[in-house]
Amino acid sequence: MKTLMLMSAMLLTACAHSPLPLTAESSGWEAFGKQQALDGQLKISQQSLEKRADVSVWNPDLYSAYSVGYEMGKQEYCSQSAYILGVKQERYLGICDDINIFFQQDYVSGRHSTASM
Repeated sequence: MKTLMLMSAMLLTACAHSPLPLTAESSGWEAFGKQQALDGQLKISQQSLEKRADVSVWNPDLYSAYSVGYEMGKQEYCSQSAYILGVKQERYLGICDDINIFFQQDYVSGRHSTASM
């Protein structure tokens, strides 16, 4: 059941496309990547970004910029309290699991707590 719920959330996330930068400037792609992570989104693959990006601005260096920004945002996102994230009943897609093996567990504990924010 848990796996089914996570897969459903991932599918919904994949369908809810955020607008991509319309520039070939790496700073725009870095900012986009950082915001994706700060929003708790899963990292978009290079292949998916290539398909979604405006072909007149896309180049492989932009994925590197996106990745740098994503990792910065991920570090910030994963430094928050997973327990409080769960208490707030916010969505968590597992982006911190490789950084903190207890993040998911703490998040679930928060979701099941009786505390309210």
